[in-house]
Amino acid sequence: MTAKLRLFGASEDDVRVTLYRDHAGWCPYCQKVWMMLEEKKVPYRIERINMRSYGEKPAWFLKKVPSGLLPVLELDGKIITESLVIMQIIEQTFPDIPMIPEEHFDRANTLLRLERQLFSDWCGLVFRPSGPGPFGGGARKQFEETFDKVNAALGELPGPWFLGGDTPSIVDLQYVSHVERMNASCLYWKGLQLRSTERWANIERWFAAFEERPSYVATKSDYYTHVMDIPPQYGPGYSDSSDEVKEAQLKIDGHATWRLPLSLSSSDAEPLPDSMNPGDEAARHEAAYKLISNYDAVVKFCCRGMGERGAKQFGAPLADPTAVPNLNYKEKVDKLLRTTVLLLLDGSAGVSTGETSEEGKDVASCLAYLRDRIGVPRDMSYPAAMTLRAHLNYVIDAI
Repeated sequence: MTAKLRLFGASEDDVRVTLYRDHAGWCPYCQKVWMMLEEKKVPYRIERINMRSYGEKPAWFLKKVPSGLLPVLELDGKIITESLVIMQIIEQTFPDIPMIPEEHFDRANTLLRLERQLFSDWCGLVFRPSGPGPFGGGARKQFEETFDKVNAALGELPGPWFLGGDTPSIVDLQYVSHVERMNASCLYWKGLQLRSTERWANIERWFAAFEERPSYVATKSDYYTHVMDIPPQYGPGYSDSSDEVKEAQLKIDGHATWRLPLSLSSSDAEPLPDSMNPGDEAARHEAAYKLISNYDAVVKFCCRGMGERGAKQFGAPLADPTAVPNLNYKEKVDKLLRTTVLLLLDGSAGVSTGETSEEGKDVASCLAYLRDRIGVPRDMSYPAAMTLRAHLNYVIDAI
């Protein structure tokens, strides 16, 4: 069962805060607030609510929050919306671990305005077709220039953070959730690599510092998950026709990367720092554990691959919460998932399925249905997700 309380050593009776966030951990605005509660060690309850593009919102939540928008904070019975407002109120109410140094208040406001400019320039780049003029070819130049300003700001004070000091501030949290999504989307749709580049070395140092913090590691997604979850939230991304885009999409979509043998440390598309790389065996075992811990539901979920689409569809193409699984495939899927678990546990290769070509094609669709819907951080960590996707492909290829 997923935890619904974070106590940090406090008593449940002392919990004043309830965080309403999305089920999957894919909402950037929820991520900011989630990280802040973790950084400040504020005890809180967790309620998980669908984003509209992934399913219905419960009636009790809409009664409490008619807009249905996330995130929502309930503090001492009072409902608060809008992520930045929520963060400011958390800071005022729980000041023990300060996240806005008083001496940098004006700098913080300036940087928050720059973040809004960066967000606007990102939208102009990714969610419009490239072409001549200010809304096309000029969009990349504008985005890169603003990204340069962000990089410069990160170099103005000692340490990796926007406001200096040893720990991230509200400003850092305001930036990181969307810059994380920029990393994935700019590469996937525009062939623009933002990570591991000398031009933006301060931003790389900033990410390296975040990737050492448990609050970020627990909430961070992977590029594949992001390029699947961004369009339902923001609209479609527009791909350029460059070789860089084609290469990036082959890697991020898994066509060139979800294969055994899998090297977790050698991706030039999506970096995996040492601090987040548990090694091959640990990644395999995490994937196996996650699969086993909800095994019956996963088998049934796979059978949707040969089932019927739900009567009501939502904005996310891969989301079909009312789909009807074809349980005639349950036995075959069970057999192949058990094989996958064994491969994950002992790291060996070699599988015999015993399926005919037609049976194999159908049951392969069931495994592919699961593979394409493994999400980070909802289901498991990025290394475990890559490992499970690659092992599922290995079994599919053997059918």
